[in-house]
Amino acid sequence: MMSTAGALFTDTFAHKKDDILQPDGFKQDTGSLLLSTFVINILSLALPVMTLQIYDRVLPNEGTWTLPVLIIGVCLAIVLEAMLRLCRQYITSRAGAKYEHLTACRAMDKVLNADLSKTIDYGIGEHLHRMGSVGKVKDFYNGQALVTLAELAFIPVFLGLIYYIAAPLILVPITILSIFTALSFWGGYRLRHALQRREKADDHRFNFLIESLKGVHTLKAFSLEKFFERRYEALEETSTYANYRVTEETAGIFNNGAIFSHLMVTSVISVGAWCVLSGYVTTGGLIATLLLSGRMMQPVQKALGLWARYQDYALARAHLSGILLTPQNENEYVEEAPQVYPEGRLKITDMSFKYQKDEHNFLEKIDLSLKYGDTILISGAQGAGKSTLLNLISGIYPPASGEIMIDGQRLQSFSQNQFIKHVGYIRSEPMIFRGTIRDNVTAFGLIPEAQVQEVARLLEIDRDIAKLPGGFDTFLSGNNTDSIPSGLKQRLSILRVLATKPKLILFDNADRALDKEGYAMIYSFLARLKGKATMILVSEDRNICDLAERHYVMRDGKLIPDSQQEKQGNIKPYQELRL
Repeated sequence: MMSTAGALFTDTFAHKKDDILQPDGFKQDTGSLLLSTFVINILSLALPVMTLQIYDRVLPNEGTWTLPVLIIGVCLAIVLEAMLRLCRQYITSRAGAKYEHLTACRAMDKVLNADLSKTIDYGIGEHLHRMGSVGKVKDFYNGQALVTLAELAFIPVFLGLIYYIAAPLILVPITILSIFTALSFWGGYRLRHALQRREKADDHRFNFLIESLKGVHTLKAFSLEKFFERRYEALEETSTYANYRVTEETAGIFNNGAIFSHLMVTSVISVGAWCVLSGYVTTGGLIATLLLSGRMMQPVQKALGLWARYQDYALARAHLSGILLTPQNENEYVEEAPQVYPEGRLKITDMSFKYQKDEHNFLEKIDLSLKYGDTILISGAQGAGKSTLLNLISGIYPPASGEIMIDGQRLQSFSQNQFIKHVGYIRSEPMIFRGTIRDNVTAFGLIPEAQVQEVARLLEIDRDIAKLPGGFDTFLSGNNTDSIPSGLKQRLSILRVLATKPKLILFDNADRALDKEGYAMIYSFLARLKGKATMILVSEDRNICDLAERHYVMRDGKLIPDSQQEKQGNIKPYQELRL
């Protein structure tokens, strides 16, 4: 099993301080694990040594007083060994739980702060599959692998002891271990290829499954259920066969371990019996060798299981490293930096943006300057870049060049808690998270509830929420199965954005998902905000467009002022609107 130990050494003993998979604040208790493993293996020699003494010295010499002493000593060694194993198991279990928690939180932080313009376009299912790699990696950081390899290091000690008490029998365990190591290495190679095929098949299946569930209402509307069932059956067949191959290879490896364990015992007994009859080995030496051979196979079988898991670990490590190396949004904020009072001023200077490095700029040399209270309208053809510009101003995408200044400070220098007080982004599609309405409108406790209640009264949403059976405690799943209408979902999303009272409001066709009552609410609120907050409007609604004082057109990746359509901002009362 020495080749196995060599293959695992780098990932177990030789963890570097800059290992991307090792989170800050996590450290293996290497000293305690190695010391306990050393003592456990020394204590495990008590039974073979006692057997040798009893059969070769005590019984032939009738040492009746010596036998109880040996039995008491072995019993103490067994009790101490059991206690040390329990303590070692506690250390590794706690370390594994700590590693999984820290790494999972770190991976989630990387995903949430990813630079979306540089992120690899994984499917949702594949991304979830990759997040599940944390559980597969933890066994190689919690100390289990370290313990197994440390126990493997005692195999030469066991072989040396066998050579000392029964020299002719030393060739038996060496031969069997050599053959077993070669077969395990080949089995691990086959298992890795089977795991790679399974990972690829599962990624395709998860992506298809999640995208189908997201569009299940569309599928039903077009009666495509049977067609998608056939497609999923094909993907499931490929995934099942790949999983079958993994199970077959894994079972083959562990079956080899059981076979060679029995082969070791049978060979030692067979060869040892001949050696005893020929006078080369004593009876006590044969029994002690048999016990040592069985004890020697325990770390070998553990290493075999480790070697099988290592194939899966290698793939999981690559997936998890991909998440942890995700390009991040630049953030220059430091806690000691002074907080800027929200005023709603915006200045964009010579800004360009592209989605891929090898593409031409999608937005080119954008310049825009807004002072407190300005309201502008941006129009343009579909796909011209209106929403992309709002995504840049809201910090979802970083600019490729140029800079965005909000209230005299670079956008990247804001902390997350500061930024939502400066900029509020009202999107066209409602964003509802799994939780209660209270959780959603308070951003899970980040926004004071009193502040949310105040804005809810201004938007007249509190009355609609009060009509629900659970009120603010009504549970929402975040998908189309929720009992509340989509118009109310959109108003809840708007409430969450406006509850922080931002001074710069980005409005991206958010009136599309609103019902008549919701439309009246948002129009009236925007009209009241005119002059009290800076607003950038993207809308096709004539009434909302009339709120703007200046008009810009997005064309060919450039923001062009339209002087012919500048407005004076005449606000119509809602009663005169044509709905």
